[in-house]
Amino acid sequence: MSIPSAESQLQFLKDVQALLEDGQFAATYKFALLIALADIAVESGVDDDRPLPVPLTAIAVKFVEYYWQQSVPFAGAAASEILRQNAGQQAAVIRLLAAQRLAGFDSLPKLRSDARAWAETQNSVAQIVRVMPLYRLQVVAGTLRPFLYPHEIEGGAITLNPGVAHHLRRFHPLVTGLARNRWIATIRRIPANLYAVGQAQDLEVFLFGSAREPTRRYLEPLLDLQHGRCLYCRESLRPAAAHVDHFVPWVLHRCDAVSNLVAAHDHCNLAKKDLLAAEQHAEHWVMRNDEASRAVWSSLLQPIDPAWATVGRVARWAYDRAFDLGALTWVREREMQQLSERYRGLLPA
Repeated sequence: MSIPSAESQLQFLKDVQALLEDGQFAATYKFALLIALADIAVESGVDDDRPLPVPLTAIAVKFVEYYWQQSVPFAGAAASEILRQNAGQQAAVIRLLAAQRLAGFDSLPKLRSDARAWAETQNSVAQIVRVMPLYRLQVVAGTLRPFLYPHEIEGGAITLNPGVAHHLRRFHPLVTGLARNRWIATIRRIPANLYAVGQAQDLEVFLFGSAREPTRRYLEPLLDLQHGRCLYCRESLRPAAAHVDHFVPWVLHRCDAVSNLVAAHDHCNLAKKDLLAAEQHAEHWVMRNDEASRAVWSSLLQPIDPAWATVGRVARWAYDRAFDLGALTWVREREMQQLSERYRGLLPA
């Protein structure tokens, strides 16, 4: 397999631009689908012109993750104040997830831990994806432009066209950033959401930011895995002074997998912010995950939590991207450094 040409990459960006600027979006599903395909491409590790099969259930999982935090009221406590995701009646995914919350599933991990409820939710959302956005995403100005995938489902999966997984990985921050901006604009345009305009709470943060699943519950087992030391400075770490950090930053890839979480001093975490950690930290992180016993990880992982191999591919993508861009990585406090070629031997291939 080969790397897609520069011309192919440029055409892909033009097609994405046309898709997002078409303006015929009555619901937010199309943005969620485009973001889901980009996230799945990163996790796949496909970095050449190979086609990539994508199960509808994998897309459904992403939809649940994106919409879960949006299935609660944006302001106030009334159910009617849940942000409308559709110009007509409320989006079916939101109704489904709000119903699960009312049924007693007050967190996504709790829903995932109930095998029957999780399977029903996943299958229901997959059917919504099949009926609604799957065949509408690539309609631009009333014309079908199937540049992402053919309109065919085989074995419960679509297949990304040759080169598309590569393009989605390479331009992931650009594609997902543009899609989220259009998602926000669409929500603001829906008449039923006019009450939300001008609210003190930031709409972008509510939709995509800090309202994610709590991770501090993993602090104690993470400290055990790290032998009571901060992953970054390697000094002794007391729980009272500890934070749980996303090693591959949340702003790069929305990954709450336990293997992407680390225990760190509060001051180390606050200094690192949303930066990618330097290669010496990547080495410690990989060693920690490689050394963790299967029993330890299986006791921590949520059902459907991405495997360490998947998270490793996400990290490899993030570091390859930083190296290609010449981006600086975080060492300590305000010290930064560029990656050397050494990082390639530290991370999973």
